[in-house]
Amino acid sequence: MTLVTPLAGSPKAGPAASGRPTAAPAGPSRSGRPVVAAAPGLKLAAYDRRTGKAVLAPVGAAAGNPGPAPTATAATAAAVRTGQVIDSPPSAVAPHGALLAITGVKPAADGTVVVSTRPATLSELLGQTWAQIRSALDPHNIQITPQLKDLKVSYVPNPAGAAGGASAALELDVNDSLPLPGGVSATLSGSLELDPSVDFTYQGGLLSLQQARVGFDLGAHANWHVTAGLTASTGPVTIPIAKLTATPVIMVGEVPVVIVLDLSVYAEVSADGTVTVDTTQSFDGTWGIHADYTKAGGWTPATDLGTTTISPVKATFSGNASVRTGLVADGSVALYDTLGVKATVEPYLRTAVQGTVSVDSSGAKPTVDGNIGLFGGLDVNGAVMARIAILGTPLLEKDLPFPIYNHEWPIVTREITNPPASPQPGTSPKH
Repeated sequence: MTLVTPLAGSPKAGPAASGRPTAAPAGPSRSGRPVVAAAPGLKLAAYDRRTGKAVLAPVGAAAGNPGPAPTATAATAAAVRTGQVIDSPPSAVAPHGALLAITGVKPAADGTVVVSTRPATLSELLGQTWAQIRSALDPHNIQITPQLKDLKVSYVPNPAGAAGGASAALELDVNDSLPLPGGVSATLSGSLELDPSVDFTYQGGLLSLQQARVGFDLGAHANWHVTAGLTASTGPVTIPIAKLTATPVIMVGEVPVVIVLDLSVYAEVSADGTVTVDTTQSFDGTWGIHADYTKAGGWTPATDLGTTTISPVKATFSGNASVRTGLVADGSVALYDTLGVKATVEPYLRTAVQGTVSVDSSGAKPTVDGNIGLFGGLDVNGAVMARIAILGTPLLEKDLPFPIYNHEWPIVTREITNPPASPQPGTSPKH
């Protein structure tokens, strides 16, 4: 249920039927100190982002019947004033939540209050509050939109959940194929475990924001199998897996702040020649993507590269090409409906092959008739998004890109021509 919630330091709101906090508009303090909630019992019932018009209705009002008789809500409506701040969790009328400052008030005859609004800043909501929060996402609260018909979703218990992590990791099991030009296909099967979390740091000053961080961390483990017949004319082949959306409401003291995480996961295969690929590989990694703000330095991107381990369990290549097989996480994190940072993280396996190659990382000697170079790699790129002004800092006119990061390391590099079979007794080698 969409609710109106209080500012920092105001009395704690009681639980709603949905389990989210219930409260009301609150007026900002000129000193930047915490303020007291006003007009409890209202929710955001309608909002037009284009015009800024919104409707506040009593909590519990049904659609088409917004509230009790006007006399029953007169005191509540009278408490709504210009300058107050609306802090709404995600809902049907505001899917990413809403943080709004009231600029005009007009009580309606049906007991609702029609208000004019403008986007508010976190400084208006939190004042001089200080917070540093890393919140692991409960995978059961992540909305999953499958991009493959046979995608299976499950949850893997996390024994470390009591130490600050989520109680479970999200597992996606994949088994599907994608038709390619020329009558061939690419097939992806395997499993992917994801463990996302969001980061939020805020330090408010008397008149403005002093320091902030908005970002996300992603832990992943995958075992996957790709087969494909590729040519350069095919271009990069993208196999969408799933889209994930989460809208956690984190508590800064007693004040809820809405963070929105969107994540798209897909496999990508490409080649610059002609080659057939059959590779089974696994990877583990943890990465962090953030946008950091200081009053002296403004906004800067930050990447925590964490760790990346890629292990090709078994791979067979035949042809003449450089082949790249990657698993991509493309994500963004937002405060309410204002994007803060976006990034693409791709751990990949790159193979330069001439001839026929079979590699088994369990310890078996590679079988190579030609040349092979097998490399693990990691690509990271992204940007601090415009529309970051929700934090009360200057609005960026365009995205501020991250420095593109690429790191590649050798796994197997070999040039071998397998020797001919030994001559049988009674025969002689050919000259």
